[in-house]
Amino acid sequence: MLIDDSNMVRDGAEQTVLSGKCGAPGAREVEQRVVRDEVDEQLLPVFLEEANELYPKILRTMQAWRAAEGADASLSNQLQRSLHTFKGSARMAGAMRLGELAHHIEGQVAGLLAQSGQDTARWDALLDCLARIDAALKELENGEAVARVEEVSPFTLQQGYRQSFSCVSERLYRVVRQTAKELGKRVNLELSGGNIELDCTVLERMTAPLEHLLRNAIAHGIESPERRKAQGKAAIGEINLSLCREGNKLVFELSDDGAGLDMPRLQRKALEQGLLTEGQAISEELAIQLILKPGLSTAEAITEIAGRGIGLDVVMSEVTALGGRMDVVPMQEQGLGFIIFLPLLAAPG
Repeated sequence: MLIDDSNMVRDGAEQTVLSGKCGAPGAREVEQRVVRDEVDEQLLPVFLEEANELYPKILRTMQAWRAAEGADASLSNQLQRSLHTFKGSARMAGAMRLGELAHHIEGQVAGLLAQSGQDTARWDALLDCLARIDAALKELENGEAVARVEEVSPFTLQQGYRQSFSCVSERLYRVVRQTAKELGKRVNLELSGGNIELDCTVLERMTAPLEHLLRNAIAHGIESPERRKAQGKAAIGEINLSLCREGNKLVFELSDDGAGLDMPRLQRKALEQGLLTEGQAISEELAIQLILKPGLSTAEAITEIAGRGIGLDVVMSEVTALGGRMDVVPMQEQGLGFIIFLPLLAAPG
C-alpha cells in the first residue's frame, strides 16, 4: 500500500486549539494554531474506546502527580506515556485537535519537570486543557459518524476471543499515511502474517506499541525523498511489519530501509544529557541501550510526532507487561529492525 498524501486535501472541522487559558501565562510556546480535523469514520470508534480508558487514567495520574508536587518520577513517566499514546491514537483517527491538545500538555508537563517549586498557573492550565479534551471527546461521541460505525469496532471483543492480525491493518496503514504526510516523506508499508490469529487482549495491547514503532521508523529512519535519491535509494521508503508463530510464541518483526542509527547525533545527545562522558566511545550495543532510555531522542526539535524520547519506552513497557521481550537489530548498511517475542496468551494484569 503506497502512502503518499502530498497532494491530498480533505475538508473537516478546524479550531484554534492553543489559545486562551490552555497554557501558562506568558509561556513562549503558546501560540494560536489552526488545526483541522480529518476524522476517519471507521477508526474513530477505536480511538473513542481507547480514549474512554486513557483519559480517566491521565486525569487521575495528573491529579496524583500534582498532589506530589511533581516530585514522583514514576507518576511523571506514567503520565508522559499515557499522553504520548493518547496523542498518537487521536492522530491515527484524524482527531487532530485532540492530538494537538495532548501534544501541548506534553510540553507543559516537560516545563514542570524542568523547573523547581510549584507553578500554580501552569497546573491550572494543564487541568483546563484536560477539561477541553473531555469536552472534545463528548463532541465526537455525540457525532453522527460514531453512530454509523461504532458497531464495527475491532476492539469490542470479549477477553479470550481470538482475532486475526489483519483486523488492525487499516489502522496501521492510516498511521503510516498520516505520519508520512506530515513529514513530507513517501513510505510503503508491507504487512504480512495477517491471517495469524491471536488473543484479542494481546492484539489490543500491542496495537499502540506497533504504532509507536511505525512513527519512529518514519520520523527517525526513513529519509526525505530528496535525500534518498541523492544516496541512490528509491524515493519511496520501505517498512516491513510481519507476524508469525514460533512454537508457543508470537513474533512481530518490524524493519525499515532508512538511515539506521545516527551514531554522531546519538553521541552528541547522550553527552548533552550526561549519559556519556566526553571522549567516551559509543559502540553499537551502547547505542541501542541509549535509544531505549526514556527521555533521549535524536530529533533536533520537539514536534507532534517525535522529540520527547518516550515512544520506545512505551513499547518496552507494554512488551514487558505482556511477558515478552524486544530485540533491536541494526540492519546491514541501512535501517533498523525490532523483533518482539510474546507468549501466545496475554500476561495476567
